[in-house]
Amino acid sequence: MRKFASITVALIVAAGVMVSTPANAATKISNGVACTKLNSTTTVSGSKYKCAVNPLTTSKKLTWLSIDCLNSAAAYTKAQKTSVTLTENLAAQIPVIDAGIVSENAHKVEIQTKVDTTTVRLAGAQAKLAAAKTASDKTALGSAVRAWQSALRLYTSELNKITLNIRKLEAAKLAAVNQPAQLKADVANTKANAALICTKGF
Repeated sequence: MRKFASITVALIVAAGVMVSTPANAATKISNGVACTKLNSTTTVSGSKYKCAVNPLTTSKKLTWLSIDCLNSAAAYTKAQKTSVTLTENLAAQIPVIDAGIVSENAHKVEIQTKVDTTTVRLAGAQAKLAAAKTASDKTALGSAVRAWQSALRLYTSELNKITLNIRKLEAAKLAAVNQPAQLKADVANTKANAALICTKGF
């Protein structure tokens, strides 16, 4: 009789263990496990979890999410908003840059004309100087040559600056055109990293 009672108690205890084990496993806290109190926190094996809505999904269901998950999701949300703002700003800059390029090209044509004209006049003054016979002519023509040389240096320097400005504007336009694609790729990578960290059961 005692033996039977012992066996019965053992079976009851074993059954209790068998029933309780799955229940404990089902309530183990990890990413994606349902919770009820918003912003409540808990720590499991040194990892902190918070009851919140997963910002990476459209679901409004409260679940436990690791702090690392929430931080990475916040980084993704911020990157996404920043990308939208920057893309809009870049799009607005392109017409301004185009107008700058048109203006600089027009200025370049104007200065190039002055360079060409000055070059011709310098050559003429130099030819006259070479053919001058009197000291007074040589002195006057020498002054003219130096004046045209000075003007040519000035116009050439300005032309080089304009050319540099055009290159900078063209580089800025190229960046404005290409950067949105890079921003989009960066946001996608940030989202992928967040999704990995927020993997259910992690």
